[in-house]
This record gives sequence, C-alpha cells and structure tokens, in this order.
Amino acid sequence: MKAKWLTASLLSVGILTAVSGQASADTTEIHDIQGATHQSSYVGKTVQQVEGVVTFTYKLNGAYYFHMQTPDAKADKDSRTSEAITVYTGKYSQDVKVGDLVSVTGKVDEYYIEGYSDKRTMDLPVTQINARDDQGGQVAIKAENVTLPKTVQITKQNLPKSVIDNDQFTKFDPNEDAIDYWESLESMRVAVKDVKAVAPQEYGDVITVLKSRHTDTKNGGVLFEANDANADRVQFKLFGDNVRDYNVNTGDEFNGTIEGVVGYGYSNYKIFTNIENMQKTYKQGKATQETTKLKASKKKVTVGSFNLENFSNNTAETSNAKAEKLAHSIANSLGSPDIVGVTEVQDNNGAKAGDSKANESYERLIKAIEEAGGPTYQYVNIDPENNQDGGAPNANIRVGFLYNPERVSLKSGAPAGDATTAVGYNKKTGLTVNPGRIDPTNEAFEDSRKPLAAEFTADGKDLIVIANHWNSKGGDTPLFGQVQPVNLASEVQRQKIANVVSGFVSDVLAKNPKANIVSVGDYNDFQFSKLLQTFEKAGMANLIHKVPTNERYTYVYQGNSQVLDHIFVSKSLKNGAKIDIVHVNADFTEQAGRASDHDPLVAQVKLK
Repeated sequence: MKAKWLTASLLSVGILTAVSGQASADTTEIHDIQGATHQSSYVGKTVQQVEGVVTFTYKLNGAYYFHMQTPDAKADKDSRTSEAITVYTGKYSQDVKVGDLVSVTGKVDEYYIEGYSDKRTMDLPVTQINARDDQGGQVAIKAENVTLPKTVQITKQNLPKSVIDNDQFTKFDPNEDAIDYWESLESMRVAVKDVKAVAPQEYGDVITVLKSRHTDTKNGGVLFEANDANADRVQFKLFGDNVRDYNVNTGDEFNGTIEGVVGYGYSNYKIFTNIENMQKTYKQGKATQETTKLKASKKKVTVGSFNLENFSNNTAETSNAKAEKLAHSIANSLGSPDIVGVTEVQDNNGAKAGDSKANESYERLIKAIEEAGGPTYQYVNIDPENNQDGGAPNANIRVGFLYNPERVSLKSGAPAGDATTAVGYNKKTGLTVNPGRIDPTNEAFEDSRKPLAAEFTADGKDLIVIANHWNSKGGDTPLFGQVQPVNLASEVQRQKIANVVSGFVSDVLAKNPKANIVSVGDYNDFQFSKLLQTFEKAGMANLIHKVPTNERYTYVYQGNSQVLDHIFVSKSLKNGAKIDIVHVNADFTEQAGRASDHDPLVAQVKLK
C-alpha cells in the first residue's frame, strides 16, 4: 500500500493522472514515468520496451538491480524530471553491463528497497520497473558499449543549502527544496567535485559536504542547529570489497571528481558509487583524539559522563579491544574523573536470556581501567527488573557510577535502594536510599532507563549525582522522509521524564537551596530543546553552554554533529565550574580508535 501523503499531495498540485492499460513504446520515455513528482503516475501499470543505457549494476539484500538512463539525444528539457530509473530483476542477475543499451518491459512500482522495519511509514520509495522474467518482465540488449549519458554536476550553485522541505510536498521545487532536488535526479548519473567528510564512515556510507562549504566543528563537521539541519549534505553509499572497513573520519577530504548514480535507502538519498572512486581522491584530514586538561584537585571534584554503547562481560558481544579502548578513554583521555556516570551497561551475559545482574560487567571495566593506568574504581548500581528498561532484549541496559574511593566515598547512613523503590531527600540526612532510582514506577519511564541518584562525600562535603539515559529518538520521522515537517514523536516521553527528574531536583533544592547536585548522562536531546530548558528552569545550569561552539557536540548522526550528552549543575556549583567534551569517538571509525558512538564529557566543580 502506498503512503497516503504521496497521493494526496500529488493530487493537490494536479500531477497525478490516470494511466490505463499498457504504455506504448512509441510514447513512453523514462522522464514520462518519473514525472516532476515524488511518485510516478504510472504506478501499477506495465510499460513496454522502455529504452535506456545501463549506468550501474548492484545487488542488495539478495536481489539484483541496475540503473538505466535515457540517451542524451532523447532527454527532455525539463530539469525537474529524472532521465533515469531503477530496474529490479529479482534474485537472478540479468546479463547486462554498464554501457549496454537495453529495452525493458515490466510493471512500474514505488518500492522501499532498503531501510529499517518502519521504512514504509517513514521513508520515501524509489521509482522502479519490476522486470522479473517470472512476472512478465523482459530485458533485451539492443547494443553494447554505448556512450554513457553525461553526468549532472552537483555544485554549490544548484544544491539547496538551507531547505529540505517547506511545503509538505505540495509543490515540486528542486531549486529550493533539497528533498525535491534529489528526487529530480533519482537514479541518474551525477558527479561531485571536491568534498570533505562530516562523519566517520559507517555501514559503507560516507557523508560529506562540498569542500568549499564552511564547516563548524574543530574536526571539520557541521553542527545541527535549531533551524539548520544542513540540507546540503551529500551522502555516498559504497559498493565493493570491505566497504565497511574503509577508514574515513570527519575532516578527511576527497580532492577530485566522484561519479555515481542517485539512490535512496535508510531514510536518505545517496550517491551509489564504487569504493575505488572514493579511494583515488582521498586525502587524510587532521582530526586527532583528545585528552582533557581538566584535573581533580584537593578542593575540586571531577565528574565524567560516558555512554559505553552496550558494554557487558560477554566477550562475544563486547570485544576485549572495545573494553581496552573504553578503559583508556576513562583512565587517560578523561583524566580518571573522581566520579563517572556511565550509561548502556548491560547485564553480565549481554543480550542472552537470564537475570539482570551486571556485577561482572562493572568488574571487567574496572579491571581494564586499572590496567590502563587508572585508579581502582568502585561501582554504584541497581539492577533493573528484567526487560523493563528498553534497549536490546535481555540485555537490560542501565545507568550507574564508577567512583575513585581514594578521592570520594559513597555517603553512609541510608540503605541501598532497589529497582522499584523511589529515592527521596531529607535536608538533615540526605538521600533516603543511596543509591536510589528516581520514581522508577512512574509511567514516564515505561520501557526506558530509570535515572539513578547517588550521594557522595568529598572533602567533608556532600554531592548528589544523577545518572540519566532518557528514551531514544526512535519513532521520530527522518529529515529526508515521507512525513514533512518532521514529527518528533519521541519528545512526548522525554518531556514526561524531564518533568519527573526536574521534580526530584526541585524538591531537593526546595529543602536545601545550597545542595550540590550534578546531573549527567545521555539525554537524547539537544541543548536548545524545550524539555532540557524545563530541566534548567528547575534550577540546573547546563554546562554545555560553556563549551566553545566548534566543540559543542557529543554525537554525529547522518553527518550532523549534535549534543545528546549533557552535564547540569545546581546553582551552588555553577560559578567556576568547567566542562570539556573530549572528542575521541564521534568523529572516528573503530580503526581510528573509536570505542563508543558517543564522546565522553568531564566537568570540574568546587563543592560548597
């Protein structure tokens, strides 16, 4: 079933027309099938002997495809209509090669070729001809070694920079809307000259911007802002051997022309190209992994925050190399903070069925940190109820703390909490349970991690630290998807979580306005979001605002550098507090030293 918005939008601008029966080879060209629209008016109709030159062949998910493009002499003069189309031949490869002039008969589809499980409700489809011979399709080679159609040059003059979509598909405007621009080139041969990577290679994808374009971050990335999603990112999908091992990091350059064909998959338009086309123009950039300059002292405490990306004691799932890199990051890159709030700690056996205990996972990490030259940490943890905190089934990801007992101690007096007991606060005695989960049975935390509060003592002063891992952005619609404007559905739950955690903080500060509170973790939202502003209104200052703009990111998603991890402090700690985002992961591949998909943070505070 086709997405309702497509039909509705196309009808509203009068583009969708009825086509009955079979289309004649005398009248049907590829640009007729494509049209100036996101959905072909030929869907469900059989087209006869449509001609094109084969420009690219590939295999995805066990099926064979090729792109064909109208010879230049037969192309129309409308730049809004693509002159190329994808041809699907099923699980058996057709005997075609690049440069063949072919005649194709088959049924026109709008198909979601490659994507996540929700691709039919989130992504855009690809116009294709289903030419499977067991379904009446046919591919005939008419000539070989034909001159390929000219490439369309993608330049700063024709690539929309600011707008992805601003009219909800009611107007097909490739000059202004990037989503329409790429659709107008669907399946066509294109060329891009001189680009630079704005993200590390992942799953065989390399995301770039034009080299002439200004970049925002110290390593050459582009910042995701409240009103700027960087519509001019150019994404490549690589074909060839070992593409997922290609070591490309943020800031690496490609000096020269890269040719390919336009495709779509996993919520993004991409230029499909062979890896050799990237390699021959490659130049390494200047990005290097960092080490913080913030240190603990007699009167100053350091608190870190680190998303460990599904860490467990199961070596089949968490390799020794990953454990060693994480340990090195904590011991050296982060300077061995006094306290580290950690997220995505899995139970002992990882994603295998069993209980939710994580003692062995913590002990493995602590041992690795000691071997990397760090202190012998102790850990603070409450095991969640089995399969109640989201993440991979049976893995039971949770938040917790590492702390250096030579520098700080877990405040004594209150009993330890459990998975369902809510922590409270007493002005005279401190936390009612230590550690304790914040309102863990509240519906706001359904299938999500429950924040953990722990009270520490350093130099005779008390410090409450909260570790957070708020619900993910799963369910949000993609930037280049079928729902425009983007629907941020996941914010609803995060706002509820923000209200609950803010309520706890407000209660503590109402009883003790001078309380020392630090809240860390993966909040899965941006510093400019309303829900994090809600948290600030409760009396917590986001230290992220102190970070220089070109370093203000902890995560890179689809080429957009953004802040998902934060450190908040109460007003008593704000003055003089320092923060450092230590860029060791987000800009780098595993080959370049990446240990997690998030960069860690560390703050230095003076307790009052």
